[in-house]
Amino acid sequence: MNRTVSWSICLAIMLVITACGEGTATPQAPPVPAASNPAASSALAPPTAPPTAPSPGPIQTPAAKASHVVILVIDGPRWSETFGEPTKQYIPHLAKELAPQGAVWSDFSNDGPTLTTPGHTAIITGFHQEIDNGGRERPAHPSMLQMMVRDGGSDALAWLITSKDKLAVLNNCTDPAWKDQWLCRSDCGTGGKGLGAGYREDAETMQRVLEILPMDHPRLVLINLKQPDAAGHSKDWAGYLKGIQAGDASAKALWDMLQQDPVYRGTTDLFITNDHGRHLDGHKDGFVSHGDDCAGCRKIMLVALGPDAPAGAVFAAHRNQIDLAATTAHILGLRLVGSTGKVMDELWTGSAR
Repeated sequence: MNRTVSWSICLAIMLVITACGEGTATPQAPPVPAASNPAASSALAPPTAPPTAPSPGPIQTPAAKASHVVILVIDGPRWSETFGEPTKQYIPHLAKELAPQGAVWSDFSNDGPTLTTPGHTAIITGFHQEIDNGGRERPAHPSMLQMMVRDGGSDALAWLITSKDKLAVLNNCTDPAWKDQWLCRSDCGTGGKGLGAGYREDAETMQRVLEILPMDHPRLVLINLKQPDAAGHSKDWAGYLKGIQAGDASAKALWDMLQQDPVYRGTTDLFITNDHGRHLDGHKDGFVSHGDDCAGCRKIMLVALGPDAPAGAVFAAHRNQIDLAATTAHILGLRLVGSTGKVMDELWTGSAR
């Protein structure tokens, strides 16, 4: 074959091969599945939520420092003659000597029936109850007095000391699991004989208080002084004011005794309060009576002294008698099952929760 023709044939074959190569795609590597492709995974996966902090547990009220509680109830003065009176002239000991050593609540009240027996019942059981006011009915719920006797194994650990004989009903209840069991010691009414004995003078009640506490050293004591209420019902304005002044002096004497006793000193919280107030002036018969929901009947005082009461504190949080019960139970390690009362934890934290 002619050499020129041979080169021509070779050149033609090379041109055909080049043209075919230009129309054929270069083979590509198979795509990497998203699961094994970090970049694709990052682009397609939903954003991850930042880790959340664990939920905090319930806020716990700090443990109490006291191991004894004494509750003094001065029966029936209005707020307007106690801490609501601008000069505090009827409560000089409470206002000028005792309150600066402890705490005062400016919005404390009886939020249940504004009568003597219901008010005391709320304080010592933690329940508002429409209970008979004449001593003819027992509380429906056990009192902390019974709980203290049951838990401590001695009736000397709790005392009920009252000027009004009808308050002896607070020593028992109608709850079948508690009725007629774990009864505390009591000294109520004339001669300390209880229901039917009649009212006695507050001076006799305080004499018994100052004899019993240093002797038995009970861990829980409920005291009632009757005079402001008794004088009010007698329409005796001067006697009513004298009753408040006498209650003020009794509070001071009680606190002094607690501070002088080696068992009670530094271990005892004293609460000074009222069971109810009285009608405001211009409402019904004014200071003579009580029993409805007027502001005069509801608003009462509360002062706390002792190792759990911050000196000079004035708390504005609204509190009521079943909160005092819950606080007493907390201090003493008792349980008020079913009560809606709240521990007044501002005593330990500085503010109400």
